[in-house]
Formats: sequence, structure tokens, C-alpha cells
Amino acid sequence: MGEGPVWDFHKQLLFWVDIEGYKLHQFDPSVGVNKSWAFDEMIGAAVPKKNGKLLLAMEKGLASFDFKNERLTKLGVLENTDPEIRFNDGKVGPAGNFWIGTMDKTCAPEAGSLFRVSSDLKSSLQISNTSVSNGMAWTSNKSTFYYIDSPTFEIRAFDFDLENGGISNPKTVIEVPDGYGSPDGMSIDEEDMLWVAHWGRNCVRRWNPETGKVLEKIEVDAPHVTSCCFGGEDLKTLYISTARSGLNDNQLKKFPSSGGLFVYETDVRGTPINYF
Repeated sequence: MGEGPVWDFHKQLLFWVDIEGYKLHQFDPSVGVNKSWAFDEMIGAAVPKKNGKLLLAMEKGLASFDFKNERLTKLGVLENTDPEIRFNDGKVGPAGNFWIGTMDKTCAPEAGSLFRVSSDLKSSLQISNTSVSNGMAWTSNKSTFYYIDSPTFEIRAFDFDLENGGISNPKTVIEVPDGYGSPDGMSIDEEDMLWVAHWGRNCVRRWNPETGKVLEKIEVDAPHVTSCCFGGEDLKTLYISTARSGLNDNQLKKFPSSGGLFVYETDVRGTPINYF
């Protein structure tokens, strides 16, 4: 289950995870080489830190990973002892906090939550009773936070307070039609348009959150599209992650590239990440 691509623009490297394969991947497009590290528990997300290491949302809690010397350090934050729960999708917001969701491994409804972790590693609950916590994005003026809980088939917008890092006043800005595939991971471009991966429908769609309209559709040769992010020196390369999970043998024969990482060159720039 390829997930959570994130572009480290300082290092010009892409990081992404294989949640069910217990792996962290690093792709270097300058030489076309993918490197990976295997762990003994699931990784729901990986985000770059200011000190050059990675913050990992491991199945049993947050950890710091120094990939140069391959040293993993458990942080004692958001520790999880429930074998039915794992982390899923995380992003660093404009205030430098790490936002990370939890979910039931069988997708049981309302078993998860969305948390915010501050730079001093204090965690706080932001949204409770979520089902499959997924895409997150912030507008360029840092005043709006977009969030996806996949089974709702909605994209919600919250007022975002940069000073205290909090969210309030949720409203639905996009209602995804049933036949579009459920909304999964998400990225945002410099025009504040949302690029949403659609699980089950082979594509990423570019949505206008002001009008609720689709502006562009990028199809890939894999049904279960999980997430996307902008990368490359000009932030115009869209990296798209996909999953083999949930596909039967016939589907895997038809779509053998499922679980792979796809690339699409866009006409619009993405936005650089925030570092934890």
C-alpha cells in the first residue's frame, strides 16, 4: 500500500511509505534510484524534520529516523497499544505542527481521530470519531485547512488559526459523487486548487474548492490511487502513489503496476512542504 509521498525540497528527494509492507522508501529522481528501509511495524506517514531526519508515524507511536545511519528512536508520543488501530496520512502544517490521523485496520467507522503534535512533542486531539483519516492541505494565506475523511465522500474546510495552530468552523466545500471513487490523499497547488487521489477510480482530480468543480483529471494504470504530492526543482512534478491492497488476482493481472509510484508533469506549481 504505497502512501504519503512527500517532497523534501532541501534534499531534492521524495519519501513515501508502504504501509502494509512495513517499508519507508526514498526516491532520488536525479539518478532514478529508489532506496527502502524495512521495519517491524506499519508506517502510516513520514515527514521531513528541520534537523534532516524524518518523523515517522509508526504503528505503535511516533519515532524519529536518521536514515543516514539507519537509527530509529521512539519518541513516546501518541503511543498505541491497540492492535486494531494504525496511523494513516500525516502532514506538517504552516505553524510547524504535525497533523496525523488514526484509523481501524478494517476501516470500522468512527474508530479514529485526527491529532496535532507540536514541536515540543505535545499531542492534542483535533477531530474525533473519524473513519479513514486522509488528505490534508492548507491554503497559501494559511487561513484555511482542508481535510478528508474518505468514507464521507466530502472535503471539508476549517478556519485555521496560524497563531495557535487550531481549527474551527468546519464546512463541506466538495461533495464527491459516488462514481468518482472515494477521496484519499490530497495536495494543493500555488493557485489553492486541490489535487485529490481517488481510491477505486484510477485517477487524481484537480478540484476547485471555491466552486466544487473538477478542473482536470489525471488517469493512472492502477485502480487504487492513494495520494499525490508536488516535487522536482520547479514543483511541477506530481508524484502519485497507488496500492495493490484490496485488488483480486484478475485486477492485479489487468493492472500489474498497482502499488507503483507514478509521475505526471503539471502546468502549475505545487507548494513546498513545511518541515517539522
